Amino acid sequence: QRGAALTPKGRELYDRLLNEARDALGEFPNEANAVRYAGLLEKAFQAFPDSHDEMRAQGLAYFRYFPTDTGVAARASGSLEQLVEAGHVCFEPLVYEDFLPVSAAGIFQSNLGDNAQAHYAANSNRQDFERALGRGTLDELALYADTQRRSLEDCAEVLGLNES
Repeated sequence: QRGAALTPKGRELYDRLLNEARDALGEFPNEANAVRYAGLLEKAFQAFPDSHDEMRAQGLAYFRYFPTDTGVAARASGSLEQLVEAGHVCFEPLVYEDFLPVSAAGIFQSNLGDNAQAHYAANSNRQDFERALGRGTLDELALYADTQRRSLEDCAEVLGLNES
């Protein structure tokens, strides 16, 4: 996922492009079709922005925002975009953390056999995972959104944007 935590919109695009490449391959990715699959992935993911600026502009990823020294000194008001353009606020993507990345899931699925792969894909879900775990899990999208929101609130406070 390009190293950035994707928003629901970004994840939908990522999943759609990944499925597009998998559908074009027409079979489960394996060593014999790895070069072709890599080419299909490269072609499909041309539709996904490569820059953090563009990912942010399209609302595809979550970011952490920081006031700059220039911003603190200026204490200027404006929209987030105006403050970023003026160099008063900078940002960095929140890093995506996953305990089972797509590559590992693919290895796991490839070891299941064809029938089990279809069953695994159709039946894997959060509720089953939580039931097996014996407890609920945190919603990573809510955590990323909260981190982004708090960083924006911190910027507003440091830059004096909340003062009347």
